[in-house]
Amino acid sequence: MAKVYLIDAERGLYAFHCPGCGYAHHFGTKAYTDARGKSHPVWHFNGNVDRPTFSPSLLVNAQWPEKRCHLFMRDGMIVYCGDCFHALAGQKVECPDWED
Repeated sequence: MAKVYLIDAERGLYAFHCPGCGYAHHFGTKAYTDARGKSHPVWHFNGNVDRPTFSPSLLVNAQWPEKRCHLFMRDGMIVYCGDCFHALAGQKVECPDWED
């Protein structure tokens, strides 16, 4: 079963469930500029939804250390960096299957 799900084809947004935070995060794989003129980062994706690899790392809530999640997604595994707020900081876990 797929670990990531394409939620917006135009922007190339792939979502996954983060077991550390308990909610979805996403990677953007296509360059786009939003309505405010802000450019968004682009990640390289290996194209495999069952064993996804994205690079570089994903940093969520960078400005709020008490809610920060920082990770790498490699071959379907989530590698959490030590600066995450949650209990999975510094650990490597399998990305759960995406459920609609």
